[in-house]
Amino acid sequence: MPIEIIIDISPLIKNFDREEIIYNPGSSAQYYFEVKSGEVRVVNSNDEGKEFVQGLYKSGDCIGLPSLICARPYPAAAIAHTDCEMYVVPGEQFFRLLSLYPEFHLRISRMLSERLLYKAMMLEEVAIEEGEHRLLTLIHYLMRKNGASNRTLKMTKQQLADMSGLRVETVIRILKKVEEKGLINTHRGNIVCNNISTLLN
Repeated sequence: MPIEIIIDISPLIKNFDREEIIYNPGSSAQYYFEVKSGEVRVVNSNDEGKEFVQGLYKSGDCIGLPSLICARPYPAAAIAHTDCEMYVVPGEQFFRLLSLYPEFHLRISRMLSERLLYKAMMLEEVAIEEGEHRLLTLIHYLMRKNGASNRTLKMTKQQLADMSGLRVETVIRILKKVEEKGLINTHRGNIVCNNISTLLN
């Protein structure tokens, strides 16, 4: 049950311009945020300004949930990746919705579980796998998550680099190598997977 169809609340809809900060790391989590339109990226940055993208979130996705539920500061920044609209619900009201609407509660639990599985998968990839396997695992996951029935993933090489922890030059080299194997095609910035079931074989 998305937040927009819960009839007994009127969530605030807030607009954010591209690259506008939604929240900073270390700030207090007081609201439930759900993407209404556009895209949001959640990132960690090092002292040199290099970003590691924890995730890109689209319509229907929520951000910052673990911090809100656990009453902990945000560990990362949320930034409007494009111009976007966000549903913003005060934390107290969000917890009331969880108790009143089991379907909404289940949706939130599933979303958190999926993200935990993704984090565990990427942690294993970063710890023990080479760059090519790490990148192909990420592409495979994103295609499954986005329901890419046409086998096309709209993701720039820079975004893939930021999400995999690889240099963009490494991503370009790996994609070229994988394309030469006939597993994918790249077309106008999109990745077309010829057979997703064989991508990691």
